[in-house]
Amino acid sequence: MCVLVRVACSCVLLALIVGCNRAESKNSDAAASPPHLVTGPSELPRPASPAATAELPDPIVTMHTSLGDVILRLNQKRAPRTVSNFVDYVITRHYDGTIFHQIDGDYVALAGTYSEKLIAKPTRYSIPNESANGLKNTRGTIAMARDPADPNSATSQFFINLADNPQLDRTGDAAAQAGYCVFGEVVRGMEVLDKIAQVRTATLRGFDKMPVQTVLINSATVVR
Repeated sequence: MCVLVRVACSCVLLALIVGCNRAESKNSDAAASPPHLVTGPSELPRPASPAATAELPDPIVTMHTSLGDVILRLNQKRAPRTVSNFVDYVITRHYDGTIFHQIDGDYVALAGTYSEKLIAKPTRYSIPNESANGLKNTRGTIAMARDPADPNSATSQFFINLADNPQLDRTGDAAAQAGYCVFGEVVRGMEVLDKIAQVRTATLRGFDKMPVQTVLINSATVVR
């Protein structure tokens, strides 16, 4: 379902097949395509309106992974709807027991849906893209994954930028220019992300760039 595939620098995307998540053949000269997801079933309730928490301090989330802890500060002011959505997934324990299912060491690490058995957890309604908030896809930032063809299709999947990725930033109003919404940053644990970036990957069970060594999110907790 959520395969990171290499494409040409012109950002032309390879065909994506909803529900399959099968690895696509790729040209050896290709560059990384944007992280994307397939929208899951709307089985969970909508998160609370971000207006109710707009004036609260930025949430801090600790992500306990099998390679160490990563602490995230979420930008409530710049991406209120996205932060509200992410925090609600954290509070409902959606991320507990999920894996980083695709890792590209000089690009991004993608997570937020699959269990160790590669069973996708149910997701709720997609959210509007807040990529016009001025935040950039730089190393150590967290952003929402989505279907490249639909800017407003993000649900639970996210990625952490392992390098500066300006090609993922918003450049205009057209769908192809919409960019990927950054909504926070790593404030502690970049050494853990560097360990994750170095994990060997392969095409496994139809997933491209799947870590050979499972990188598990044991739990995620809002600490403020």
